[in-house]
Amino acid sequence: MTSSIRKKVVIVGGGPAGAAAAKAMADRGYQVDLFEAYPNPSLLSNTSSKAYVIALSPRGQKGIQDATGIDPVTNVPGAIVSTSLARHGKKKANIMNHLPSLIVTRKALTQYLLDAAKASGVSIHFQQRLEEIDFEKRCATFVASSSDCDPDSTTTSNRTGKKTTQVVEYDLLIGADGSNSKVRNLMASNLKEFTARTEEDSMEYQVVVLPKSPHPSEVDFPGGTVHTWNNKGMNAICLGLPVSHGTMLLIVFPKGELASFRTSGYRSALEALLPDVVESSYPEIEKQLRENQIASGGLCVWSSHLGLDGVILLGDSGHGMWPSLGQGANCALESVAVFTQCLDDLPADSASWINELLQRFQDARSIDATAAVDLTYGGIGARKSRGRQNAPLSFKLQIVGIMLLNKLSFGIVPKPALLQLMSGSMIPYSKALKHTFYYEKYLCLMITAAVIIPLLWSQLKLSTGSNINSPGGHDGL
Repeated sequence: MTSSIRKKVVIVGGGPAGAAAAKAMADRGYQVDLFEAYPNPSLLSNTSSKAYVIALSPRGQKGIQDATGIDPVTNVPGAIVSTSLARHGKKKANIMNHLPSLIVTRKALTQYLLDAAKASGVSIHFQQRLEEIDFEKRCATFVASSSDCDPDSTTTSNRTGKKTTQVVEYDLLIGADGSNSKVRNLMASNLKEFTARTEEDSMEYQVVVLPKSPHPSEVDFPGGTVHTWNNKGMNAICLGLPVSHGTMLLIVFPKGELASFRTSGYRSALEALLPDVVESSYPEIEKQLRENQIASGGLCVWSSHLGLDGVILLGDSGHGMWPSLGQGANCALESVAVFTQCLDDLPADSASWINELLQRFQDARSIDATAAVDLTYGGIGARKSRGRQNAPLSFKLQIVGIMLLNKLSFGIVPKPALLQLMSGSMIPYSKALKHTFYYEKYLCLMITAAVIIPLLWSQLKLSTGSNINSPGGHDGL
């Protein structure tokens, strides 16, 4: 539905999902105001916790293109196409191919989408934090420092000391303000029908940016290769991602350990986690780890509704997830595409367009988005605690079993659904959930039973036969 009347839309959150939704609605004729609590992303440093790298799978790329008409591969500055993954061991790295993913910093992607939204007519307000929502009157209150107040704003303003309060009326409010969403928390506090549950990640990460590759010069990797290191003893991982200004390392440890290294020292932990990087890289990595902030891995978020009482929850605000499967941004951008499709499917100038839109989006997205969270929460290395409690042995054996069946059947049995997702497949999350926790489990049980039962039966027959043929096996003979 394209709006012939300039209906007011307020979007809370200026990350990739919020910016894409803002552009999509402005392109359809809506009056859109976007409020972001943080400064303009152009002001962020490359080592800020907000400056991490996003790997956009085909799912995320399609989400942006379907929602905004923008092809991120050809348009986003500094984006790098990656088709190779190098898994580093103690002595060598194994290189494998995967579906093309787009490696881009969150800063660059967000800045590009915000600029595109502004060009489409979106009014963007930085450093303005949501304070309150009046769901009955359909208005939201934002607080900002007076120096950041927009003098051309059409909202009602009240200067109180160094703060400026803005009360903004809306027809539709979109919460795209991340896993710690203020919009979601206000919904939970004020709307009886709405409930939400969260589970905090037990891992933390830090960002390090190296101007040069940390690998020995004699080692040749394909262009755009993503690197991974894993130390099971420390339960730590590191991702090395190519960026336009060098290599960005995301170093992940259980909560509290990165802070403890500032006292005990980093060198031994870095040498254990990154055994094959050049010696000259360690001092720079250690220096940045001491200076840069430590960030949480985030929250898994389950929401009872993604659309309710004039409010839509997009991305992490409604279905946040830990980064263990690499699905957060991709799932969020797919949600934006589903939302815009629901918008386009509405009858032209429907009098009850908001209620119809909320219901359509809830029906179209809730099951699949919740499945994505469940997959992350119950997937590889992501049980209730991602600390030292990884997936149980039975689950790991299931993954190995399905991989073996895939090879023995020459692909007739598909690869494990979780591994398909991690390699960029666009398999629906709800289908992947069923395959992972039902079909694959039962298939492994049936194969195991098909092997064990004949063996047991054979053993039983041998045992019985041996008893019959032994001396005294027949009475009276």
